[in-house]
Amino acid sequence: MKKLLLILTIILTSCEDQYKDLIDDTSNLEIYIDELDYNDITKTYKFRYPDNLSNTYFKITYNTSPYQRVYWNSPDEYYVVAFQDTTWTSVVNYSTHADENGVGYQMVYVNESLIGDTLNIIGNINNIEREIKIDIIAYDADCYPLLCDENGYYY
Repeated sequence: MKKLLLILTIILTSCEDQYKDLIDDTSNLEIYIDELDYNDITKTYKFRYPDNLSNTYFKITYNTSPYQRVYWNSPDEYYVVAFQDTTWTSVVNYSTHADENGVGYQMVYVNESLIGDTLNIIGNINNIEREIKIDIIAYDADCYPLLCDENGYYY
């Protein structure tokens, strides 16, 4: 019995500090989107929805501590009807992990029903919350040249 207690004590106490360096209570969270235009006045990004796709994704990049888990939330949802049942799903996954450099990515789902909406994406770690807003606008190939760029997007 004493040997069993000794073995259990060694196992439980030897693993105690093994992952201490991975836990960082001073984490920070920075989220941004490199590929989209940012409007400093409205504090929103602009996503131009492609006219030839029924759905698509864009990528949010974040910086935090190495291996940090980031929890995601959004009040924006889309629905799928299957077998006469409607299922509502968030446009973001529930959580992601940063890599060894503290960089991570979150993919955001967008379909045609979200055109004209402003998506609110919220990242959260250790009581630190960051929000990012994205306006979903339609691509218009027939817009007047003075109002649009060469790709058919409004200025």
